[in-house]
Amino acid sequence: MTTQDTLAAVQAGLGPRHAQTAIHVFESLPSTNEWLGVQSLAGPTLVTARTQTQGRGRRGRAWASPAGGWYFSVGVPLSPDDPVQPTVTLQVGLALAEALSSAGFPGIAVKWPNDLVINGAKLGGILVERLPTALIVGVGINRSTSAIEHLPADRRAIGLNDLGDRPTHEELIGQLAAAILDAVKRSPDAAAAILDARWPARDALTGHTVVVAQSDDARDGTGTPLQGEVLGITPNGQLRLATASGEQWLNAGECRIQGGWEATA
Repeated sequence: MTTQDTLAAVQAGLGPRHAQTAIHVFESLPSTNEWLGVQSLAGPTLVTARTQTQGRGRRGRAWASPAGGWYFSVGVPLSPDDPVQPTVTLQVGLALAEALSSAGFPGIAVKWPNDLVINGAKLGGILVERLPTALIVGVGINRSTSAIEHLPADRRAIGLNDLGDRPTHEELIGQLAAAILDAVKRSPDAAAAILDARWPARDALTGHTVVVAQSDDARDGTGTPLQGEVLGITPNGQLRLATASGEQWLNAGECRIQGGWEATA
């Protein structure tokens, strides 16, 4: 598919409500988030690349971005004083899972705080960054897993192509970007109501026993691990964990869910 074909397909997926979104298509970029981060955004902007050479995940981890996946970022301009809701990553994850379901890919859940999963296998990831003048949402979704290498021992991957004979055309990138734009533009009250009503149906962790690697510096996961049963999330998006010493509320930037969580207690 040519660059112009991809641009037209993405535009069609965005639909008339988001027709003013600027679209940029590249064969390869170091990082779609970083590319957006140095632009002066006049309005909603979408950038997509077939590969990333320096993709990033949470806490600066490398985000493998080989050919065969979709890598895109959506940016919306903000003023320095504009608030960003603490649940924005969860809202985006929920919106993406629901959009993929509407496109014919069932069974997709959200693993707190930022992964799309199917039966414990990772389908995609989300990286939300608040810059002084923009909110940027980066997304990576596997279509094929054939080029994915060097997965950690506690991780499994799955792609959209593993889910049956459903089309995975680039128009879906536009549909997913539209879902992100809708999610980040919601009022706090609307966002809270949607999360309260619809998060439980997409929650991959509640009712499961997990081990959480904590970190004093929110990067390396070297703190004392916690084990407990996930009870859900708080209104501010924290993970509720029932441990032997009582319920604890965990912030996304301070911990990482280790593998094996899909096995119930």
